Amino acid sequence: MKDQVVIAGAGIIGLALAFELQERGERVKILMPEDEAGTATLTAAGMLAPVSEADVEHLHLVPLALDSLTRYPDFVARVQAASGRPCGYRSEGTLWVALHRDHRAELEHLLTFMDHRGLSAERLDARSLRRLEPGLSPRAVGGYRIPADHQVDPRALRLALLEALDRRGAELESGCRAVGLELRAGALAGLRVAYGERREVLPCTRVVLANGAWLGHDFDGALPDCGVRPVRGQVLRLAGPVLLQHVIRTPDVYLVPRADGRLIVGASSEERGFDGRNSAGATHDLLRHAIAAVPEIAELELEEISVGFRPATRDHLPVIGATAIRGLFLCGGHFRNGVLLAPASAALLADAIHLERTDAALAPFSPRRFEIQACPNRN
Repeated sequence: MKDQVVIAGAGIIGLALAFELQERGERVKILMPEDEAGTATLTAAGMLAPVSEADVEHLHLVPLALDSLTRYPDFVARVQAASGRPCGYRSEGTLWVALHRDHRAELEHLLTFMDHRGLSAERLDARSLRRLEPGLSPRAVGGYRIPADHQVDPRALRLALLEALDRRGAELESGCRAVGLELRAGALAGLRVAYGERREVLPCTRVVLANGAWLGHDFDGALPDCGVRPVRGQVLRLAGPVLLQHVIRTPDVYLVPRADGRLIVGASSEERGFDGRNSAGATHDLLRHAIAAVPEIAELELEEISVGFRPATRDHLPVIGATAIRGLFLCGGHFRNGVLLAPASAALLADAIHLERTDAALAPFSPRRFEIQACPNRN
C-alpha cells in the first residue's frame, strides 16, 4: 500500500487537494496550523470571476481559471453530497457598473481586453442595470453583465470540505505546522513539524506544502526560490436585509451578496508583510465606494472587518507540482485566485501524485521554473 499523502495547510487549496486525493483512493493527513488568523480562505469573498479578472491576469492563468470555473458545479456537488453541507455556490453573474465618465472609460478598456481574449460580456445601459438591481445608485451611467462569473461562500465550502474529509477517514492534525524536511539519498523521508514549541519528525514519503502565504516561511528545507510573500487584503462583512442579487463591481469596489443578507465588500491590497491589523482608512474607502454604488448599504450593520494575506510568488503565477526533491510537491502562490483555482489545481495535482504523471496544463506553474531561471518581478 502506498504511503499516505501529508498536506501542510488547511485552506481551500489544501482541503480541495485532500478531497480529490481521497476521491482517487489515496489516504491523506492534513496538518492544520494552531492559528488561522490571516488565512486567505477565511477572508476571501468567493468571486469566481475569470472573465472579470482577465485584464489583470497573466496569459497562462486565464485557461486554468476558465477550466477551474467549468469544474466548479461538479466539484461543489460532490463536496455537498459527501458532507451534507451547502457551499453557497451561485451563478447569477457579475454586473460591472460605471458611476461616472472615468469609470466608463475603464470599463471600455476592460471590454476591449476581453474581446482580445475571446471572452464575452453583455453591454447594458443605466435603465437595464437598475432593472436587474433596483438598489443601484441613480448615478449609474451604464455597464455590462458577465453571466459566466459565479460565486461561492469560501467559509461554507471550507466547512463542507472538512466534514467530507472527516467522514471519509482523513487524519486532521490540529495545531500542527510544517517547519522542515528530512531527506534520505535526495528523497523525502519525513517532515519536521511543530506543535507550539514542541518539535517532532513525521515519517512520510509524499508531502504537499499548501500553506498559503506561509509557504517557505520559517521553513528549513531546500525549496524553490518562489519568493512567496503576503499581500494584505482588508474585507468588510455587512449584515441586514438582502439588497442585491448579483455580484456588483465598479473599478473601485466589489459587493458580493449572500443569501442570508450578508454583504461582502472588498478589497484593499497592501504590501505590509504579516501585519494583520485593520485600518480605518481602508475601511472608510471601502464603505465610501460601496455606498456610492448602492446607497442603502449605509443602513447595514458593519459586522466584521477581516484581514487576510494573499500568497503571491515573484512572477504572480501559482506553484503547482513536483519539486526537485522526490516526493515533495508545492501547491500555493495563488494570490487572489485561490478559491477560483481550487478545483483545477486540486484535480490536476491529485492526478499527478496518484498517477505519477503530470498533465501539460500544469507546465507553466511548475515550481521548478524558479530553479531553472530567474523570473521577472511583475509588481
